[in-house]
Amino acid sequence: MKTKISMLFAALVVTGLSGHVLAHGNVIPQGADSSAMPPITDGDESENGWVFENPYRSLDEETKTKVIKFGESAYANNCAGCHGLHAQSGGINPDLRELDPESFEDDEWFVERLRFGSAKGMPALGGIPEGQTDPILDQETLWAIKTYVEARRVVAIEEGEIEAD
Repeated sequence: MKTKISMLFAALVVTGLSGHVLAHGNVIPQGADSSAMPPITDGDESENGWVFENPYRSLDEETKTKVIKFGESAYANNCAGCHGLHAQSGGINPDLRELDPESFEDDEWFVERLRFGSAKGMPALGGIPEGQTDPILDQETLWAIKTYVEARRVVAIEEGEIEAD
C-alpha cells in the first residue's frame, strides 16, 4: 500500500513540475507572416539581398508603430524564450536592449548573428535550414524585431534599467 501511495505521489510531483518546464515557452522558431511589413528591396545582392542597417528606423510614426507591434509578436514567439520578455534579459543571454541604434556595427552584428547563429546556441533564424528554400524568418521580420528591441531600449533608458551610451 505504501508503495502505491509513494508511486502516486511521485507521479503527481512529476506532473506538477512538468507544467513549470512547459511554462517556459516554446523555443522552437515559429516563423511569421511579414506580408504587411514594408518590403526591403535594396539589399546587397552578393549577400542574398540582405541589408546591414535597420531600414525601418526612419519610417513615419504610423508605419513604425505597426512594425513595432509586429516585431513584438515575432520577438515573443522566437526570442523571448532565451532573451527575456520585453527584451529584458535575465543575464545569461545578451540583453538586446544594449544594442545601440546609432551604431552600424551593432546592426551588422544583429544581422550576422541572426543569419548564421552562434556556437553558443543561438539558432540561425535568418538562415535557410537544410532541405528548405526559405529562411525561418525573413529579413522584414528580423528588422521588425530589431525595431521593437530599439523601442524597448528607449523605455529601458527612460526607466533607468540601462544606461545610454
